[in-house]
Order: sequence, then C-alpha cells, then structure tokens
Amino acid sequence: MAKVRMSIELSQEVAAFLETLAQEQCTTRTEIIRRALSVMKAYRQQQERGRRHIGFVEDPSRLDVEIVGILG
Repeated sequence: MAKVRMSIELSQEVAAFLETLAQEQCTTRTEIIRRALSVMKAYRQQQERGRRHIGFVEDPSRLDVEIVGILG
C-alpha cells in the first residue's frame, strides 16, 4: 500500500502528550497517531451500525467506562 506523507500542527500541550505516549509505548509519534486513527475508524464502523459509544471493561459482564460523542 502506498503511503502518504502529511504534516500537522499541534498545540504544545498536545505535542508534549504525543511525545509522552510515544516514549511510554517505546514507539514513534507517527505510530501513536496511526493507533489513534484506528480507534476512530473502529468507532465510525460501529457508529454506522447504530452503536454510538465506546466502552472499556475489566469484567466483560459489566461496563466500567463509556466514551460518548467522539465523532460529534
């Protein structure tokens, strides 16, 4: 698959957070952005099926945290 090079502008706060995530995960800032976009893609696919929330669970029978309204 062909790749496309892009540049983005971030606030200093977001850039610092991105750098922290990359260091903690022992990866690149680019990979962190790819992962974030993968989450957004998965959310969009679920949204198209009528599911409008992302949830986090420790116990599969109980929702611990729910994220609502990521794509507006």
